[in-house]
Amino acid sequence: MNLWLSALIILGAAALSVAAMLVVRRVAPAGSYFKDVVPAGALYTVIGTGYMVILAFVFLVAFESYHGAKSEAQNEATATLAMFHAVQPLNLGTRNRLQGQVMCYAREVISKEWPAMRDGRTSAAVEARITAMEIDAEEVASQQSAVYEQWSSSNDERRQGRQGRIAEAASVVPSVIWLGLLIGAVIVIASVCFFADSNEAWFPQVAMIAATTIILVSGLVVVRFLERPYENQSGSIKPTAMTRSLTLMHQVPNAPVAVRCD
Repeated sequence: MNLWLSALIILGAAALSVAAMLVVRRVAPAGSYFKDVVPAGALYTVIGTGYMVILAFVFLVAFESYHGAKSEAQNEATATLAMFHAVQPLNLGTRNRLQGQVMCYAREVISKEWPAMRDGRTSAAVEARITAMEIDAEEVASQQSAVYEQWSSSNDERRQGRQGRIAEAASVVPSVIWLGLLIGAVIVIASVCFFADSNEAWFPQVAMIAATTIILVSGLVVVRFLERPYENQSGSIKPTAMTRSLTLMHQVPNAPVAVRCD
């Protein structure tokens, strides 16, 4: 989620809650709507604490998804680079063909699959590249079994990393949970209005509901950010690791030059 949009949502929600408090305060009886605010305050504490526990649990799930996506992307990039190095002992023609396939895979992950993951999709071009790359590698299996085994081991790690990266692109927070979080936030914030007191100064009451709103809405915004790890925003996971691996490939002596990824 865009940083400025997030700030606008948080401040907008706080402004609406402040306006609601000021309106309720005008018609609120002296001493608030409760004859005794102590049990009411205790009940509100239970409600607020219960909601924050649920929000914290959802945050933990979203954070683990975000961390997992970043870790899997790093593992995939490391394995891709290992595949590139594994075919170094092969003859020039075979080596250049396989290394070219690996370089094209890295490029297509960066340029095609990363944007697709923002919508929870994969890239058909990357899928086709994987097939072509593995077919080319099987041609040398009988001639250079040791090289193929090393390449195949790294390819398995690359496959697992890619599968994990793609799996984290899907939302980890179902819509029904989002609905519950939003309804719960509204209830917690609206409950503060029952403590409005027309005899008390307006600023402490406004500050109380604004602070409550900012904390709750900020938590929801953070969860929304963490469960969408590949959006092209500040803090989102970008193909940095794969870009670094591709750069290192180009720096290898005798690496293929001017590789075309048609």
